[in-house]
Amino acid sequence: MRVPSVVFAIVAVLGGCGGDDSESDAPMDDQVADDAVPAEVTWYRDVQPIVGAKCASCHQDGGIGPFALTSYEAGAENAARMLHEVDRGAMPPFDAQEQADCTPRHGWVDDPRLTEAEKAILHAWVDGGKVAGDPVDFPLPAVPTLDNVSETLVPTVGWATSGDRDQFVCVLFDPMNTNQLKWLTGLQVNPDNDLVVHHAVITELDGTKPETQQLVAERGIGLPFECGEMATPADFVVHIWTPGNQPMETNGEIAVPILPNAKLVMQIHYHPAGTTHLPDKTSIDMRYSDTWPSKMYFVAAVGNAFEAPELLAGGSDRNGPEFRIPMNDELHAEHMRFTLGALENDIRLFSVNPHMHLLGTHIQATIERANPTAAQPARECLANGGWNFDWQRTYTYDTDLASLPAIAEGDVIDVKCEWNNSRSNPFMERMLADAGLGAPIDITLGEQTTNEMCLEIFGVSVNAPPRNGRISLETLKLAGTPPVAEVLKRTGTRRP
Repeated sequence: MRVPSVVFAIVAVLGGCGGDDSESDAPMDDQVADDAVPAEVTWYRDVQPIVGAKCASCHQDGGIGPFALTSYEAGAENAARMLHEVDRGAMPPFDAQEQADCTPRHGWVDDPRLTEAEKAILHAWVDGGKVAGDPVDFPLPAVPTLDNVSETLVPTVGWATSGDRDQFVCVLFDPMNTNQLKWLTGLQVNPDNDLVVHHAVITELDGTKPETQQLVAERGIGLPFECGEMATPADFVVHIWTPGNQPMETNGEIAVPILPNAKLVMQIHYHPAGTTHLPDKTSIDMRYSDTWPSKMYFVAAVGNAFEAPELLAGGSDRNGPEFRIPMNDELHAEHMRFTLGALENDIRLFSVNPHMHLLGTHIQATIERANPTAAQPARECLANGGWNFDWQRTYTYDTDLASLPAIAEGDVIDVKCEWNNSRSNPFMERMLADAGLGAPIDITLGEQTTNEMCLEIFGVSVNAPPRNGRISLETLKLAGTPPVAEVLKRTGTRRP
């Protein structure tokens, strides 16, 4: 994934499929209290509340899960499958990990993972014969969707992707009431054909700029056009959607500015896999607020280094550091380090959105601070986790804004990724079929789904400008938004 022309850009928080309990704790408890599991475990009293909180937002009629878990009969029929997926950590889909070498000091918002006590209850229910118990109504959790939508942006015509190479297609949108500043507090990308939509990036253009006006005159509003891997128009990135994410939602304290006269661009990465598909009309739900926030979002995309000095030497390199995953290598790693240049404002990391492609297995990021404090340690694990291409997610730190990890000039962000480029990777056959290949090949860095990536997309919080009735690109820069060219240089993030 390329964050088009921008590394720091305004963005909103991404979510993921799971429960809606923001107070949920990560399942760090290794011990289960003696009284945590009743003598007789029943579906209605003990299991149904767990399934309702942690599973049923996806596993219900109309949800994205492949089957429903909203009745005793469905739970009993799928009990063994459910238990197996929970035990191996595949469900609920949440790949954050806590390990000895890298455990973030904050938990995660809406962490849907089951605690050890909840897992023990599931095991006891299955081992005890899957007793139903006295019936109790099953209150269905909401299917992940955006509430109070202000408008829906839909392409005028669809795009029929085809061929054996991925396509990058853009659509220009003109939000309603474009002469007024709006604060974006919610956004949902609705893929029309999720078989081919690899990801979608929503960017914002200043409509007063001559180049924006020329682009609108040439391309029109709502009409798809090929924009290429490296040429998506952008002044800011508003949102990045990847498979498995829930709607973006923010509160009144933090929001994304939609400037007066702004135009939006939706760039879709299509993966046709050698087949011709029906036209796709992926749409965007938008929710606006009139409340002036105290904070705004930016994004720092760190990773995807393809050469020294950011990319470090590895055991399989041939002529100096190179991003290459050899065929049949079951455990290949790449290691990158990025030193941050001068940064303005009070910049704190708010969320982490890892991104790899089909063959990825693990991704981790740490920070080494040039000037640590008691509140901001010298070395801190920022994110650590497994990887599943179909269940990508942004992980948001579960703490107050003042306690978020801070970044500053001279800090080093260290990123490590691992891949399995062999047939023991369950995603390998899918990759080979999509590429028309009969056996694994060496994999390099690139935009195609059959390339690979190692990218951490950090959501950051910065101070919003004072309320003055007007806001523009210039006022955002004064508030601490670094110029695009300088940020690209500072972060070291590059693309081949």
